[in-house]
Amino acid sequence: MDAKAICTLLYERLHDAALGGTVLSAFEHAVNIETPAGLVSILTETRCLQPFAVRAACGTLQAHFAPGEQVLINADTLRTGRTVISLETAATVDLSVAHGMQSAIAGHSREHHSALDPAPLLSVLASGGESDGLSALVTRLKSNVYADFLRPRLPRLFAAVAAGEEAEAGEAAAAIAGCGIGLTPSSDDLLTGYMAMLHAMSAVGVLGNIAPVAREIAGRAAQKTNRISGAFLLQSGEGYVSEDVLHLLRLLCSDSDALQIKQAATRVAAFGSTSGSDMLTGIVLAIIHHDGGKNSGQTGNQEKCLF
Repeated sequence: MDAKAICTLLYERLHDAALGGTVLSAFEHAVNIETPAGLVSILTETRCLQPFAVRAACGTLQAHFAPGEQVLINADTLRTGRTVISLETAATVDLSVAHGMQSAIAGHSREHHSALDPAPLLSVLASGGESDGLSALVTRLKSNVYADFLRPRLPRLFAAVAAGEEAEAGEAAAAIAGCGIGLTPSSDDLLTGYMAMLHAMSAVGVLGNIAPVAREIAGRAAQKTNRISGAFLLQSGEGYVSEDVLHLLRLLCSDSDALQIKQAATRVAAFGSTSGSDMLTGIVLAIIHHDGGKNSGQTGNQEKCLF
């Protein structure tokens, strides 16, 4: 089979050296491979491209890979003893937030920034109804045990990020990570969206250099969760996100109309059982606590500001 797209980050790594690895998990639409350079994912065409991933031209993957299989990946192919994916014609896609924000940077600066509006995202989250996810942290939906557990722990994270206290932010994230259901626990997805929005606001000049704080958050959180979720956290900490999230961040930071933002947010929310909505929740929390607009510094008063 052929690969349709490959993340530029992975493509460049493969031109430096081949990667050997072992299949960690195999699902219908995603395969995760453990390598010395970190987790590499193979995705079907139904999934948006993710950092350090390849999207292949096939409808299902589970029949082609099995946990424990050895894999060799170079600049031309990804192969096991029974499966070969050609990478030669794959489109390379830069999934860095810094690159994705280039079009937004032209129209925004710290001096002329108008506060980001979380309303379209909140509308999408509210339309999802009650769930086991964390949207209740930013909506009026009924809460659950996970949201109730995290709610008193989040202010410590916001305060540390606002103060640029790297170690404190990392400790706060460690106290949050690994909470919730799913292959990627809900709190990890929230942190992923939160860091992605921080990187976006930094790229357009609303925040200063957020990279050291984000790396500390990701590094400490990754130690408190499973291998796959930890890999996604580390990627987000470095400022790399999926295609769908990158598209949403670009719209949020470039004064796009609410309908476009809602459509993009709906695509993100559709990912996984609650993963997408939890990422949206993290994005909203970053906006209302760190965007430099009317909601900043209003600790304890976010509900009044948002509603």
